[in-house]
Amino acid sequence: MNSGFHVLGIWGMGGIGKTTLATVLYDRISYQFEACCYIENVCKIYEDGGSIAVQKQILCRTIDEKILDTHSPSEIATIVRNRLHNIKLLVVLDNVDQIEQIDELDIRHVLLHPESRIIIITRDEHILRAYGANIVYNVELMNGIEAHKLLCRKAFISDYSCSTFAELIPEVLKYTQCLPLAIRVIGSFLHSRNAKQWKATLDRLRNSLPDKILKVLQVSYEGLDEEDKEIFLHIACFFKGERKDYVSRILDACGLQPDIGIPLLAEKSLITIKNEEIHMHEMLQELGKKIVRGQHPDEP
Repeated sequence: MNSGFHVLGIWGMGGIGKTTLATVLYDRISYQFEACCYIENVCKIYEDGGSIAVQKQILCRTIDEKILDTHSPSEIATIVRNRLHNIKLLVVLDNVDQIEQIDELDIRHVLLHPESRIIIITRDEHILRAYGANIVYNVELMNGIEAHKLLCRKAFISDYSCSTFAELIPEVLKYTQCLPLAIRVIGSFLHSRNAKQWKATLDRLRNSLPDKILKVLQVSYEGLDEEDKEIFLHIACFFKGERKDYVSRILDACGLQPDIGIPLLAEKSLITIKNEEIHMHEMLQELGKKIVRGQHPDEP
């Protein structure tokens, strides 16, 4: 990793491979540091025990501090400042969904050892900007070659496909839209199944998202305020691919404040803005439609 920065942000939609990327990076560079730790699911740890629970995990894994339960929150914060700011440190914080989860850790990145690094993994770009990340890496969808190879590895345990499935593989890739999570889940399910079963699975998938994928994607939606949920659902059902100014006028007439709501959805990786048009991954769109159908079961 280049010198000159302390904080790297890894940002992207759910299921796109942020954790996989961070894990590979951590394994490659951790040997260069005096102390290092990878904290999984920071938002859950924070929800269960607050910032002190996250701090304790960092101290236990980096400097082997074991006797922490007898310390007060202020004492824990002092240990963090005194012990971590003077060593060459690597900390990876995965699944951060609120700025408070990192702000309250008392790890002041501007005071860290010059060669220390913090890596923050999140679906929300604004968290990284607010915290002062020096570099924000936007994880993009796989390209067609990468997606094909991953599907083959999961479905055939090989980098190459079987000729029997030559016409079906593009259909699977079209459905997954190159989202790694979807490719892994569906590819694993299709492993050792015949062509007829592949076709039946594709027909079933077109009517409903697999639960493993749905749960991952729904986390971002559930974290929205009510007005922003409404904007997300409107875009999923009516406005995918439409011009941003056109959508904004309609949403503004509905009293939904799109000037803040649309950028917020983009920050949270639920939509993208390209050439002034609003785009949404097809699986997120299907999630939105599924939510609306659930809200109005008598109006399909």
